[in-house]
Amino acid sequence: MAMLHVQKNFPLNITTRVPTTELFSKNGHFPIKFYSYPKNEIIRSKKTNHLTLGIDHVIDPSSFSSSCIKALGDHQGDVLAHNGIGIIDFFEDKNILVTGATGFLAKVLIEKMLRTTPKINKIYLLIRSKDKEAAFDRLTSEIIESKLFKCLKEMHGGSYELFIKSKLVPIVGNIHEPNLGMDSITAHQIAQEIDLIVDSAANTTFDLRYDLALEANVNGPYQLMLFAKKCKNLKLLIHYSTAYVNGEREGLMYEKPFTMGESITKEKVTSHSPSTKFPSLNVANELDFVSMLNNAIENNDTFNKIMKDLGSERAKLYGWHDTYSFTKAIGEMVIDNMREDIPIVIIRPSVITSTYEEPFPGWIQGFRVIDPLLIFYGKGEYTCCFGDPSSLVDVVPVDMVVNTTMAAIVKHGHLQIPELNVYHATSSYMNPLSLSQLFNYGFEFFSSSPSVNSKGDQIKIKKMIFFDNMSDFTNYILEKLLKEQEVHDLKMQMRIKRKVEYLENFSKIYEPYTFYKGRFHNDNMRKLMEDMSEEERKNFNIDESKINWRDYFAGVHILGVKEHVFNGSGTNMDCGAVDGVTPPITRGRGLDPGYGENSVGSVATLVDPAMRNPN
Repeated sequence: MAMLHVQKNFPLNITTRVPTTELFSKNGHFPIKFYSYPKNEIIRSKKTNHLTLGIDHVIDPSSFSSSCIKALGDHQGDVLAHNGIGIIDFFEDKNILVTGATGFLAKVLIEKMLRTTPKINKIYLLIRSKDKEAAFDRLTSEIIESKLFKCLKEMHGGSYELFIKSKLVPIVGNIHEPNLGMDSITAHQIAQEIDLIVDSAANTTFDLRYDLALEANVNGPYQLMLFAKKCKNLKLLIHYSTAYVNGEREGLMYEKPFTMGESITKEKVTSHSPSTKFPSLNVANELDFVSMLNNAIENNDTFNKIMKDLGSERAKLYGWHDTYSFTKAIGEMVIDNMREDIPIVIIRPSVITSTYEEPFPGWIQGFRVIDPLLIFYGKGEYTCCFGDPSSLVDVVPVDMVVNTTMAAIVKHGHLQIPELNVYHATSSYMNPLSLSQLFNYGFEFFSSSPSVNSKGDQIKIKKMIFFDNMSDFTNYILEKLLKEQEVHDLKMQMRIKRKVEYLENFSKIYEPYTFYKGRFHNDNMRKLMEDMSEEERKNFNIDESKINWRDYFAGVHILGVKEHVFNGSGTNMDCGAVDGVTPPITRGRGLDPGYGENSVGSVATLVDPAMRNPN
């Protein structure tokens, strides 16, 4: 009924291409009442005196931990290299603005730049906070004191904080606002100084309310492009998207940019029947329709429910799996439509996982996309999977996404050609991993290092069973639970029923990806590797074809999740054992795994506190 309502009120037959500047109101805001933070108190930053640190700073290798020696040694040879694309030299004296700076991916990028290109000038970090003091507190607690930076800290010893504070400049702001939430003086200063922009801000919730998803993933890029046009020395803008903007496409998917009005459904319809007409995606109409509903519906609960459903409906109508990937695709269209003479690189990672090598293996921030599947499986809560065992699970370690970013920045920063280039930071084409392999590696790990329940008993797990029919899947779970537990009363029956409903809802969210039928071609990645010198390929590794997935998951990733998400707990990992209470699973993080301030995952975002193991 809701979909019919949308079709009745939405002029789907409008195909006119609307200039991006007309997609928003004259004051630079969306024509929608969004529920944003109040206007921040903005700092008026002063230029920091440069300190004589970095490459000239004397470092005592004897003070390094063994885990950091490789991270330091690997990049030293590249300083002297005179071939390749010149990664080390390019970043010297550069000023960079990073949005979503405290997010998973951005933090790994910042660490790598500071460790391997210490002659970089300034990295301005756009941080959403109430004032300058709060922004600095976040910089200290989330970056300077993060375990991720331990190798950098050992490299600089007592001068670590001086070094890092001479390079990192926190800026209070909000990417959803004009001038990115900065006051005019700060915005003017930043615009005059920066050479590069790295956009790592996003909201990666699968089924976020449509209005909020549009604000985060469409208005954000729009405001960023308006600001980028004021940056006279800008050499390149890098935007993180997701490989899953390819939506319901199947087979081999190429590194092709989106153009305004494009949709996956129209692409499918016209490929099968060229004479059939399907309306173009009209972004202006999407915004106007949401604005109209906001003005017409007074009850907040009703509006919130409609927005939650509407995003999914619009996404599926146009050929995307969910609100997240749909609005990220629209964000790409906005960037392409507004870029004019600004060189753009869009990097589309698949599912970002823990570090493969640098600065040390296994570091991760938050409980992310594939981790609930593996951890629930290890706790004996997820005994069967609604999915195709041969379906490909495309994952990419975060440090390889960072290395791709830095190499692409240098290649296109040198060229400065006003074009848009797309990179798939993905593995399914070069080094495919199937869903059954993923669970086999999980089985190996938890068989040798079993989880422990609240009573202290080891949890024995069995090989994963797969179902391609939801009815068979839920019936199997129900029969298994009834067999394992004695049902004495109505309360126990309801408990089991809620557990089955939870696992059914959980599986429906993952369904598009446990039955995924695509592979991401990454020829641009191959060409980038060819352009790099041997030293650069070693120190900025982007070759996923050499990853042994068994060694990585059983020996690195799951251990990393236990260490950095569950604080080293090797036994009773309190990830929210399913105890029968249906959680608000819609709070789960989206498949894009992990960049941006809004994408910092946690156990609480996936599982309601009521579901947590009381022990």
